[in-house]
Amino acid sequence: MGSVNMARRYTIPIRRETLDRLKGYKVGRASYDDLINDLLEVHPPEEFILEHLGRLRGEPRRSWSEIRKDLDL
Repeated sequence: MGSVNMARRYTIPIRRETLDRLKGYKVGRASYDDLINDLLEVHPPEEFILEHLGRLRGEPRRSWSEIRKDLDL
């Protein structure tokens, strides 16, 4: 995943220990945005997985907007 020139930047509070751990995963010129997105791709939220399992079982489909509303996203 290539670095993206982001128009807006945000600051998120994390502990020093977390920053040190993230640095251990950072390779080359990858941005922290790239790193976090890569980590999220390999470990999606449990709710996301459960929704897909329900769809595989043939349970009624719910729209993503409904799911986001249920999860306060």
